[in-house]
Amino acid sequence: MAYPYDLKVVVSGKQVEVYKYKKNVWREYKSEKLEKIKEPKQLNIFEQQKIKKRKMKFSLCRTKTEIRRLVNANTNLNKFLTLTFAENITDIKYTNYIFNQFIKRLTYHYDNVEYLAVPEFQKRGAVHYHLICNLPFVEAKKLENIWSHGFIKIKKMSEINNIGVYMSKYLGKDLDERLFGKKKFFRSRGLNESVELIGWHATLFIEKFLSLIAPVYEKIFYTEWLGEIDYKSYSLNHIPFKQGFERDVIYSP
Repeated sequence: MAYPYDLKVVVSGKQVEVYKYKKNVWREYKSEKLEKIKEPKQLNIFEQQKIKKRKMKFSLCRTKTEIRRLVNANTNLNKFLTLTFAENITDIKYTNYIFNQFIKRLTYHYDNVEYLAVPEFQKRGAVHYHLICNLPFVEAKKLENIWSHGFIKIKKMSEINNIGVYMSKYLGKDLDERLFGKKKFFRSRGLNESVELIGWHATLFIEKFLSLIAPVYEKIFYTEWLGEIDYKSYSLNHIPFKQGFERDVIYSP
């Protein structure tokens, strides 16, 4: 059943995003007009490149948002790990295979490992990987032996407030075409998801948690499909939702 709303709140750990739409947004609504729209059968090379760039930009922005929210919703990911290759390996398909093999070895040595990782191309074209993970104390040399393909760097993330922003910046700094159509990030299955509230639930959350604090960032932007959007982000001093959506969090006094 389709229903409209003009307010959305996304809670990712201590980080909160508020979207206020100038016009109603419909949930579970399919437009017959959109379904009938078909792309032209033939496009010249310039039009093809323009459409491809637009799709890449949209895909990249969506992936960065997903990464940022996942990291902020999982505060137990408190170690930042970089994996590099000794050789100048540029084949992302091959390096992704090596990375997945590394994860298998890592989870063999350490129980309950959770992680989120993004690949990045260096200036020389070589691939390396940035991970946020929950590893216990481990000597860098041992971790380097488990990786077995080059150097590693590991450090704590306790001094960074919005780790999600810090992590997502590594993805597609220059809108790299080599990641288009490829897996842009890797994650363990058990990670916590962000909580999305719309309509009345969003209003209650704002009144209870945000009415007395100022946003850390705000802007107004426009999209073709949603129109004008008033966006604000906040940082709380605690995590309101510990295990997904809980009604008591917003309904209790």
